[in-house]
Amino acid sequence: MDQDTLRILLREAVRETVAEVLQTVLELDRTAFLQVHGGRRNGYYPRKLETTFGQVDLKVPRDRESRYYPAFLKPYARRLVDVGEV
Repeated sequence: MDQDTLRILLREAVRETVAEVLQTVLELDRTAFLQVHGGRRNGYYPRKLETTFGQVDLKVPRDRESRYYPAFLKPYARRLVDVGEV
């Protein structure tokens, strides 16, 4: 296996890990929001987000009253400036 192939595989692994971490943060953020403000969960909507490691597909959670929006995602923004801030 040459270095280029190894870099591609490593970058893909990091991108997948970033996607999993962001998805977990979204779930925990909605859970915390609902504990404080009350309400009920109501599924997800898809969103693509460009990170330092490539594009990730997220399932953004919703609440039934549409009051919840993820704290670290800006409305309509498609790029995450620094994953480390999350």
